[in-house]
Amino acid sequence: MLRKIPKEQRKKKILDGVEKLILQNSSTDFTMYQLAEFVGISPTTFYNLFGSKGAVLYSLLNRGLDQIINERHDGTASDDPVIYAIYSMTHAAKIFVDKPGLYRPLYKFQLGERDMGARPFYLDRGLTYWKRSLEGLVERGYLQDDPADGSFSRDDVALALLTHSSGVIDLWVQEDIDNEEFVARMTHDAALLVYAVVPDAERRKIEEIIASVRPQIRKFSFLRMNAPHETRKK
Repeated sequence: MLRKIPKEQRKKKILDGVEKLILQNSSTDFTMYQLAEFVGISPTTFYNLFGSKGAVLYSLLNRGLDQIINERHDGTASDDPVIYAIYSMTHAAKIFVDKPGLYRPLYKFQLGERDMGARPFYLDRGLTYWKRSLEGLVERGYLQDDPADGSFSRDDVALALLTHSSGVIDLWVQEDIDNEEFVARMTHDAALLVYAVVPDAERRKIEEIIASVRPQIRKFSFLRMNAPHETRKK
């Protein structure tokens, strides 16, 4: 029985069950009682271990973030810091599209959820990931943590990567863009952000990355064309 195994193992087994339910339904639209019934435990156990449905779903989001962080090796001296920073975005996008039936519903929940306990912790972890991806640019002197001249700091660029990726994720969650375009757009736009803070000598290779993914990206006029007829007339 679950209560006879260590707490962290219990939580993992429960999260495995919740993930299976989300993949089965392609939705997070269920109650804690339905979750408990599907997993085969009492609602009280859920509340004791997680506290709320939001906390359960944020635990799954954090598990996905663990995968993104753990599978993205730390940059080394042999890595090109410009390429590393850009492809840290590509890496995250590829993990999302590997399980769209899980991450689309989870991020649809996250984008609208104001859980003031779990949300700030999750966003802070995401910001730390982006800051770490820029470490090589700091070492090269292209960015600083606290620039005296008022130029872009590492925090500025990391927050831009975080907030921009959230917008592209929203387009993907709403199925305005498909998996291929999502990965391409995430890569393309990370390249644009990095382009802004590196010297001219580094920009040629960024331009090559942008050119390589542009064939997978539609112009944003498609959003206007997909809008309801009455909206387009205004």
